[in-house]
Amino acid sequence: MKKVLLFLALVVGAHVNAQQDAIYSQYMFNPFAINPAYAGSRNSYSAVLLHRSQWVGMPGAPSTQSFAIHAPAMKSGLAWGVNLAHDQIGPTRNIIAAGTAAYILKLKDSKLAFGLRGGIYNSIFDRSLLNFKEDGDQLDLGSKESAIVPSFDFGMYYYKTKFYVGLSANHLTKHVFRYDDPQDSVTTTMALRRHFMANAGYVWELKRNFILKPSFMLKIVPGAPANLDINIAALLYKRVWVGIGVRNTSSVVLMTDINITDFMRIGYAYDANLNKLGGFNSGSHEILLGFDFNLKNNQTISPRYL
Repeated sequence: MKKVLLFLALVVGAHVNAQQDAIYSQYMFNPFAINPAYAGSRNSYSAVLLHRSQWVGMPGAPSTQSFAIHAPAMKSGLAWGVNLAHDQIGPTRNIIAAGTAAYILKLKDSKLAFGLRGGIYNSIFDRSLLNFKEDGDQLDLGSKESAIVPSFDFGMYYYKTKFYVGLSANHLTKHVFRYDDPQDSVTTTMALRRHFMANAGYVWELKRNFILKPSFMLKIVPGAPANLDINIAALLYKRVWVGIGVRNTSSVVLMTDINITDFMRIGYAYDANLNKLGGFNSGSHEILLGFDFNLKNNQTISPRYL
């Protein structure tokens, strides 16, 4: 138990200092969460609800909920989107609300999109959830402190019928949170760091009812270890995706995404830890619910592929 508590203390400290964004195992089924340039690429009104419970069974483990919706602005080449997210780990809670504007440039047999996302990042630090070893600790104020800063993301997304590659940079302005405790003169500062992400995928139509899609995502945050996801998924009878992936050789991800109807899909992912951490929790669970309401004259790629 001492090792678990020490680990959580380190994780919470790293999370607060780096403001590490939430990890998504089903990023290939929810690209708009990581790249604003994905807006409008499905040529439909596309919405995704997601819940993630990480390291189930560990006190203070991360929990994430998000909602995203985006769509093209008819024939103008513009697209729009909205992101809402809630992320909690230990005594910290982050709430994000942002809007996206994107422009889609049509090339000969492909498209290149640019997206800019802007909004607010609200971080809440609840000291009452901390347990102090010594009475009278100067940080044991028992208060809840909140700080709000603006946040801006930029992304590029190039895609063809069966291939895509995306680049994005989040929290461009690197704002600093300042928690001013109303009952004391203590001021705590936390840095919001930039997140750089690259992801790509390709679709092979091996048979009429069997499609293979390998993909990867690389996330780099200055001052933190790089995060690499490598996945491969198969689409069976144009209805059911099944896939497997690895993350930094420390966890294996099993996932599925089912097209229940032409406009509704549900996805699930399970992360199994391969390191020592696996002995203290029962893994991570992520569930996704997606909707696609097609616009008129749909002539672009099938949203079931990319």
